[in-house]
Amino acid sequence: MSLRSTRRPAGRRAFTLVELLVVIGIIAILIAILMPALRRAKEAASGVACSSNQRQLMMAFLLFAADHQGHLPGNFVDYMDPDTDHRSWLLNSGQLPTEAPESGTIFRYVKSKDLYRCPAMPADAYMSGGGSSNGHFDYVSFGVFAGAKIVNIKPESTYTDRNPPNKKQLLPTPVITEEDSRALNLYNPEGLHNFGDHMPDVHRGGGYYASIDGSVHWFQEKQPNNGAWSWSGRGPRGSIVDMGTGGYGITWGWWDLQ
Repeated sequence: MSLRSTRRPAGRRAFTLVELLVVIGIIAILIAILMPALRRAKEAASGVACSSNQRQLMMAFLLFAADHQGHLPGNFVDYMDPDTDHRSWLLNSGQLPTEAPESGTIFRYVKSKDLYRCPAMPADAYMSGGGSSNGHFDYVSFGVFAGAKIVNIKPESTYTDRNPPNKKQLLPTPVITEEDSRALNLYNPEGLHNFGDHMPDVHRGGGYYASIDGSVHWFQEKQPNNGAWSWSGRGPRGSIVDMGTGGYGITWGWWDLQ
């Protein structure tokens, strides 16, 4: 007869508390190492998407100009203009601004409202204006260029840092920019960049803007003393114009008279 072994197979040894703590510690260290890299990758991706959005919107501005004797689209003050071609690029009805951006004059060139909003824009910016903004856009346009002829806009403009020592920079002329959502959707929900409106700081401490030649640029604006009024450009008649100029006198073609 064969003898049957009475020995039991050895069981699996459980992790000790010390070993578990070591594993947890290693995982925590790996997470701490990887999180900044993942955060930077996410920020870079949102920056690429944001600059791509603005490039496509600026192309729509240029396509509009090609169809309208070289004039850029109108802006906020023009939204009720009886000439529908002169109305706002963002708004085109009396329903302020709940129908933006589909009702704007350039929507037929882009056909996607997703292009009007930077992916880095905080989600809580939706409807933060108490119903006055639908939160579907955070790109704005300098009001001084409403209806302006492209040939009358210089390729470069001056940015003056209003924080000491008042440094001046000659930069590509901005037309479209993203705007700090804390301003845009709280008290200034009209797609118009003027006065002290600020660019955001969500992309490596700065933001993006599209210039008149169709290119897109990263720019860091020092807050709070700066804003749209920190930009100035030379008008077609030789005047040095504060590009943050606003108000209800800035209607279609105003820039062409400066």
